[in-house]
Amino acid sequence: SKRNEIDKVVKDIKSSWDKLDGLFNNAGILTDKLYYSDYGNELQLEVNGISPYLLTKGLLPLLEKGENSFVVNTATSGLNGKKSFDISSFKKPKKFTKLLGSYIDSKLTMVLLMNHLSEEWKKIRFVSVDPGAIKTKMTAGSGMPFWLKPIRNLFFKSPKDGAENLYKEAFNKKNQRSGIYISGGNVKDMQVSIKTEELVELMK
Repeated sequence: SKRNEIDKVVKDIKSSWDKLDGLFNNAGILTDKLYYSDYGNELQLEVNGISPYLLTKGLLPLLEKGENSFVVNTATSGLNGKKSFDISSFKKPKKFTKLLGSYIDSKLTMVLLMNHLSEEWKKIRFVSVDPGAIKTKMTAGSGMPFWLKPIRNLFFKSPKDGAENLYKEAFNKKNQRSGIYISGGNVKDMQVSIKTEELVELMK
């Protein structure tokens, strides 16, 4: 959630490598209530949506020098059902709903931001992947709705399964499309996109 720390990570990577072949944006949070970042944004939006965009943007020159370079983003299911993108309500929600509210909005924002980058950086493949329902510390935490926890314990898959889904799409030679969202192994059409003026508003 600290943009100056993201800048430091970018500088550290640039000082260690002159090119990158791949980047996995996997870090994320699932909160139990409404929190805000230092920049006035809902915290999940800041961490899950804006931060990977800023990190990726800072590393684009190195990725462009890489060989068959890619950016794989950990998304979540259900994004293709979203028909609207409202910057103001995403930044400052009027109400908070665990998992199905601001968390989904933050992941939608990330996918749209990455798709936006894919329009300019043609040499780099951008793909956002739903790894499936996975048993992680995050899905066992207080941000998970109570009614979902028994389902999580019984039916969610292991982190190894989720990692394999992300890895598979990173090196999928049969599908080299960029700026896409994949869920259940299939490309899902996004019904919304982010406009330049919305991107400016998001970064304020």
